Amino acid sequence: MKGFCRYLAALLVPACVSLAFVAGAQQPAGKRKIPTLTTEDVYSQRSAAPSAEIAEPSAKNAASQAPSGEKAASPEELAWRENVKNARERSKATDRAAEEAELRVTALRNLLNASGQGPRDRNQTAADLDTAGRRVTELRAQARDARDQLDKLLEEGRTKGFTEGPGPSPTKDGKANVQYYKDRFAELTEKLQTAERRVRLYDDRIRELNQRITTNSRTGDNFYISQLQQQRADAQRDQDEARADYESAQRDLEALKEEGRRAGVPPGVFR
Repeated sequence: MKGFCRYLAALLVPACVSLAFVAGAQQPAGKRKIPTLTTEDVYSQRSAAPSAEIAEPSAKNAASQAPSGEKAASPEELAWRENVKNARERSKATDRAAEEAELRVTALRNLLNASGQGPRDRNQTAADLDTAGRRVTELRAQARDARDQLDKLLEEGRTKGFTEGPGPSPTKDGKANVQYYKDRFAELTEKLQTAERRVRLYDDRIRELNQRITTNSRTGDNFYISQLQQQRADAQRDQDEARADYESAQRDLEALKEEGRRAGVPPGVFR
């Protein structure tokens, strides 16, 4: 039995030495760190997984990102919207410039007829009045061209089925959209100022036409007087519309401020 054990030990020792040599050969020179997986690693992998799955929307599927039921605008329609926006601004600017120039003509005419001016001052006022009158004619022509251009663009949009882009919504992410109230306040303020300017403008026209009608009544030119009377009627109608626009803008401004107050919009937005 002892002889058998010695024989068995002689067989096992070389085998163990060989296995130890092989394992040592596979082990790196330095101490090998055993990889571990912590709880922090698990959570970081979980949080990173969804972001890897969600892709950025491409231009090709941008239409699918549009609100439900709303067709995404084509590049042509977007360009048309920009052109309409610019044309509308130009039309308003030229109208305003022409109206302000006409009001200046009236002011200069009143100054020319005022007493207390010397010959030199009167001549200067007359020259300014002549220049302002020519300027009014130029600005009116520019305003007509701007309105014609805007009308053509709007007709083109109707033909192609284009629509102007919707403005900002009163709410955003469940809260009051301050930008909406800023834009709406600026729009109504401009409407109020335009209406006020036109009320004064048509008032001046009516006053001037009354004077011309009175002056020409002495000549007995009934045809010319009837033309002046028609112009006065048109100016009166336009003035009534301007007054209605002014009152409407006032009501809308007050309603907007009240709506903004209830929605929690800062009061400074309406200043």
